[in-house]
Amino acid sequence: MSAVGMVLVGAAPGTAFGAEVPAATAALAGTVGTPLNAFTDQSGLVTVSVFTHRGTPARQHWNNETITIPDPDMIAIGGGGTATNQGAGALLTASYPNADLSGWVVSSKDHVNKAPHELVTYAIGLKVAGMTRAELAASVYVGSASNYGPHPEAEAGIPSASYVLVGGGFKIDWSGAGNLATASFPSSASSWKARSKDQGASSPATLHTYAIGLRRSLPVGAVSTVIAAAAGSQAAHPTATAVLPQGYVLTGGGADVHWNRAGNLLWKLEPTRTSTQYFIAASKDHGHSDPSTIDVYAVGIRLM
Repeated sequence: MSAVGMVLVGAAPGTAFGAEVPAATAALAGTVGTPLNAFTDQSGLVTVSVFTHRGTPARQHWNNETITIPDPDMIAIGGGGTATNQGAGALLTASYPNADLSGWVVSSKDHVNKAPHELVTYAIGLKVAGMTRAELAASVYVGSASNYGPHPEAEAGIPSASYVLVGGGFKIDWSGAGNLATASFPSSASSWKARSKDQGASSPATLHTYAIGLRRSLPVGAVSTVIAAAAGSQAAHPTATAVLPQGYVLTGGGADVHWNRAGNLLWKLEPTRTSTQYFIAASKDHGHSDPSTIDVYAVGIRLM
């Protein structure tokens, strides 16, 4: 059975955007990210930067690793994480915004076989010239949905008459052996879908999905969006990179793994680390062979 709830965030710092988000998330100080790049849209008014942090030393499980944005004018509008496909491998179990949009939260774990790993986290910061951070945060809407099961799926939406989809994320509340992500992606122009599954051992879990929206009309102009897509060929460890068209700035991204039998699981959801705006994602089979394909998405905006 699924549950859907949508609330506005940004009106008050620290306000949780859904019952599914632990209250403690708002209080996590996190680690300040290091800037990798900066991009401006065709209007010259919208700026995004990707920030990163490498969690060390290696550990088997990373829980609610929060990367925060140092720019006081920015909100966290997107992000991602990279675990590892080396050795036994480690998989993603969460990638979502924190409660006051000051950072991005990522979790990962090894599965069955030990695989201590360093977790690289990413946050995409957004600011708009002519708007304060508080004004921008108050213009963000986060929809949420949840579902429980061994292979849960949940789809969250935004009110499309007033908002445009700029990104999304997910969080798996797992116990026992664990439950691992297979999808987190824009399922339509106004909705975000996520999926996860147990692997090799029964382990039902609750999956939370988040859809992030920005007001269509801002004080400085109308917001236009684009969703770029790319498909990865069938492989044991498929990957693909979606590239934004010129004039837009990256606000989010995701992937959908088309697994067949045992399962193929996400280990990388990564915004651009270079001067080209893209989103790259990758997955892997785990314990049992299951070559699969992957669709990857990059979401961008510009002011008109």
